Amino acid sequence: METALKESKCAVCDAIETSDRKLLQCGRCKQTKYCSRSCQQKDWKSHKKSCKAQNYILKVDLYPEEIRDPSISRTLSCPADANFDQLHDALQEAFGYINIHTYDFKIKDPNAEPEPVLDPGMEIHRKMMWDMAQQDNKIYDWCPRQNLLRIVEQHPFMPEKGTGIDFLLNSRRRHTKTPEVYSDEIKLSKVFDDKEYLNAPIQYEYDFNESWVHDVKVIGRAEATSRFQCLDGEGHGVAEDVGGVHGWLELRKAYNASKPTKGQEERKLWYETEAVNKDEEGLGDGRDRFWDRGAVNRMLSVRIV
Repeated sequence: METALKESKCAVCDAIETSDRKLLQCGRCKQTKYCSRSCQQKDWKSHKKSCKAQNYILKVDLYPEEIRDPSISRTLSCPADANFDQLHDALQEAFGYINIHTYDFKIKDPNAEPEPVLDPGMEIHRKMMWDMAQQDNKIYDWCPRQNLLRIVEQHPFMPEKGTGIDFLLNSRRRHTKTPEVYSDEIKLSKVFDDKEYLNAPIQYEYDFNESWVHDVKVIGRAEATSRFQCLDGEGHGVAEDVGGVHGWLELRKAYNASKPTKGQEERKLWYETEAVNKDEEGLGDGRDRFWDRGAVNRMLSVRIV
């Protein structure tokens, strides 16, 4: 005996979904349902005007193995039609950066051979070869390929997009077997819906000198929108130019010290008065856990895809 399922019917002929007859759903918007491909084809001319792919829900963690208690993460709802340059801008707002350094996204090769461990002499040689490659705009493969795809910014020296000298370290991230595509020319759906990258880890790296590496995971889908939205998060954003993850942990330690040393007091003063994304209230009294989702979403609300 067939049992009707609540509020599920074909958008064309009103055929009701039952326990014995499952309806098809639009592969793009995941919302509209049809009893057959014939009905779906009949409806496409009308449906395509309003059909939008669902947003991706991304969980983004900054150095999850090193930065803990509190960790630093943000969860964003992201329009499927957004490109990776727009995602970069949204992440800058969400994490409290000010967009003055170079960035890329890497689709990691889950089957890559590990990078070799080099002795001091080989490390010096590697850096020399990197510098030569950068000057000649060539690629020096010093290890097996690590990434399936690298998504890079097209104009790293544009004043409004960042003027960081850290772009000079770009050659260290290139490989002859890793294709590169400009971030403003590839949409999120092109990567997140590609079966080739289904099980591949994704990283977002900001500032090639301090190397702020974020793990990016698609954890769900949400109603289609034309704006990014921050859904959740944890932890105060890091200070730019603090000295990378080690420098950030040392800064937190300075605020937690019962009797700060002179060096620790100087670190705190720098952060509250001189850092490019300074916080005049510092990180004391639990402020290393503070972040303002409302403020983030107010900034994201003006970014229409």
